[in-house]
Amino acid sequence: MSRIRILPDQVANQIAAGEVVERPASVLKELVENALDAGATRIEVAWEEGGKRLLEVADDGCGMARDELYLALERHATSKVRTADDLGHLATFGFRGEALPSIASVSRFDLASAEAEGAGHRLRSEFGVIREVAPMARSRGTTVTVRDLFAQLPARRRFLKSTDTEHAQLWGVAARMALASPGVHWTLRPDRGAPLVLPPVADPGLRLAPLLGEKMARLVPFVNGEPPWRLRGFVSPPDLSFRDRNHLYLFVNGRAVRDRLLLAALSEAWSGTFAKGSYPAAVLFLELPPEAVDVNVHPTKAEVRFRDPQRLFAWVRGATEEAWAQLRGGLASVLELPPKPLEAEFDLDPSRRGEAQHPRLWSDHSGGALAAVQAMADAFETRPLDRPYAYATAPSAAAEALGDGHGLRFLGSFQQTYLLVEVAGEAGPELWIVDQHVAHERVLYERLFLRRHAPAIQPLLPPQAVRLGPEAVARLAPFLEELQAAGVEADPFGDDALVVRGLPDFLADRDPQALLEDLLARLEREGRVDLDTFRRDLNAELACRAAIKKHHALPADLALALVRDLLACQVPNTCPHGRPILKKLSLADLERSFGRRV
Repeated sequence: MSRIRILPDQVANQIAAGEVVERPASVLKELVENALDAGATRIEVAWEEGGKRLLEVADDGCGMARDELYLALERHATSKVRTADDLGHLATFGFRGEALPSIASVSRFDLASAEAEGAGHRLRSEFGVIREVAPMARSRGTTVTVRDLFAQLPARRRFLKSTDTEHAQLWGVAARMALASPGVHWTLRPDRGAPLVLPPVADPGLRLAPLLGEKMARLVPFVNGEPPWRLRGFVSPPDLSFRDRNHLYLFVNGRAVRDRLLLAALSEAWSGTFAKGSYPAAVLFLELPPEAVDVNVHPTKAEVRFRDPQRLFAWVRGATEEAWAQLRGGLASVLELPPKPLEAEFDLDPSRRGEAQHPRLWSDHSGGALAAVQAMADAFETRPLDRPYAYATAPSAAAEALGDGHGLRFLGSFQQTYLLVEVAGEAGPELWIVDQHVAHERVLYERLFLRRHAPAIQPLLPPQAVRLGPEAVARLAPFLEELQAAGVEADPFGDDALVVRGLPDFLADRDPQALLEDLLARLEREGRVDLDTFRRDLNAELACRAAIKKHHALPADLALALVRDLLACQVPNTCPHGRPILKKLSLADLERSFGRRV
């Protein structure tokens, strides 16, 4: 008896489902793509329990006849490919004929369709076995209903995430599909909240705010090229940035894709316009001839391969770079700006001087983040840099290893960035090379964070409604209870917004929208709320922004005041991000390097 057997169709379909059907969101993607390929002008999507209990997609497309309902559940049955040559110039979303049989094999599946008004048919199957096909009265189009996904495959079902997570994933897919098809009337009906109705529009920019949040309405449109080679898109102005890449949306011929080549081209294009660690928002629609892109490289068609990647990379980079350059309005990028004047970094008002002039804890040119620094600094008695802190009445152990702060003599600076200081060390004279930016960053950080008391909750009067968009609100929903416990009092306000009623006192001056977006990125990365760590990281960021920048010349008294305050810090060796602050060279080391000592 042969050990090699042909798998039964049901088993083969369930294996194929493992490639095509990862979660409810992938089912939604396949069903909506079929609706668009059928020429639908109206699509209605509904789901319950994150799509695990119910997922339904209804359209007004061309519909199917009774015999086609059977064929639709056969593997590799498709109306979109006739010959192998067709694969070289695909203009449809689906073409493999695997999606419907794969979905039907792992769910209770209903397929109702009609080619004309009135006369239609309904097919009902359970986990790959057709139970009934019956006539029904319905309008032209197709409705696919998927219930109890993976109910007979408990191992697969256990790999699904929480209902909240799956709900958020469904919003993400729906948002991308609706963005890419602005001429289609969409109705999204989740089992929580009111439906989202999107009438057809000529300009996809009109869908940015309802789908992605109010901030995205600020994106600026641009066009480069003409069909069949055209790049249309929307990019954020230089004053709108985010802490992660979650606001980049890429479409190739209407298909949402993840592509490293396009992301690399974007990354090079925004370099110099946005600071390191900040990311813009962008929604790009790339239109190419079908033969210029291969979509048949991934089971879910989420990745593509370009026929001429070098040409495409240069084009996308150049087009988006030009779009951001125009938004700068001829101003230099952040990498080209000249050093800020000294007065912006220091308080040189004679009425506020002590024996020397001392750096301020903030500057006026860094926007709202530094306003928060000022408010926090005022709250716990800002002190000039040469006064001891409450926690540092004696040098720390690390500071004692560096020196006691006496016998300092400022020699000058190198590149107006590195302070050169002579120190009377215990074993003889030493030369210290101090990075002024990270030294000041350490001093500010210990003032901002280490002397803070436990935060109190400050109510916002009036409460502020923050519109993040349905997808972001759905992603944030699982963490609302933990946020409440951490002092961020926020409640759902419709499907696309939260109302913020209170914040911890050290965050009271933060913009609630920016704060929630920062928290969401952190929560999804870490899966929990650790207020102490969040405060520590926030203050490290604020201290970095407020600290003296490189290429700023410091007078001798300011330089020495900064070094003395560094020695009063608990951790004077490194900045809050772990970068070294100073290098030491003893006289003996120097003499050996010049051959004066063996």
